[in-house]
Amino acid sequence: MTVTSQPGSTGSSKAIEEYLVHLDPTEIAKWTTAEVCSQFLERIEFNYLVENFTVNNITGKVLLMLEERNLVEMGVNVIGDRLMILSYLKLLKKKKIEADKMATLWSGETPAPGLAYSEDCGQCCARMFCPCCITRKMWRITGQGIFYRVVPPCSVFTTVRQEYIDFRFLKDMELRSRNNCACCCKTHELIMYAEQASGEDDSGAARGEYELKHPQANKVEGIVRTAWSNARLVAD
Repeated sequence: MTVTSQPGSTGSSKAIEEYLVHLDPTEIAKWTTAEVCSQFLERIEFNYLVENFTVNNITGKVLLMLEERNLVEMGVNVIGDRLMILSYLKLLKKKKIEADKMATLWSGETPAPGLAYSEDCGQCCARMFCPCCITRKMWRITGQGIFYRVVPPCSVFTTVRQEYIDFRFLKDMELRSRNNCACCCKTHELIMYAEQASGEDDSGAARGEYELKHPQANKVEGIVRTAWSNARLVAD
């Protein structure tokens, strides 16, 4: 199907952009072709292309993959129309990239349950029966970096510290395993070397060395390496 003209647009470009930037990319990816037509085409005032999108089965997932050559193949031959649609798609794709970066790839808490991940029996018992009595770290790994909150023991005077390791400043990683508790238990840990994390003070471990002791340390290492590699590719 070839379309050569479009009815005049009466809407505000600013209002359309405001609508698009508030859409959830996760929900867009679930749209059916009918929803793409009603929630995207009609809202950007390109109703005359509904049949083109329907015939070509443009679902929400496909919508986020569209490029100019695809629009040409679909019969959108008016250059101005293609450029406007592409500009609106760029907003949606930018939101998707940002959402992908912030999506949680792994989350966990340290110290992990079990004697192998406790300093001693006392900490192990506290971890089981009174978690708020010990200092904990709440980890979250995303495509952008590593976030963690340091939660001190319960007290009205304590402050939760939030810190962040950007993958741009990650230098290296090392997996370690060692026997603990008279060789009865094995502890797995991931050591990450990076420039000083955002929000970190100078107390505690040496600057630039971040330790994650967890039974899933091997899995975390693979997740971090993949995300780290992807972040470097984007940066390059």
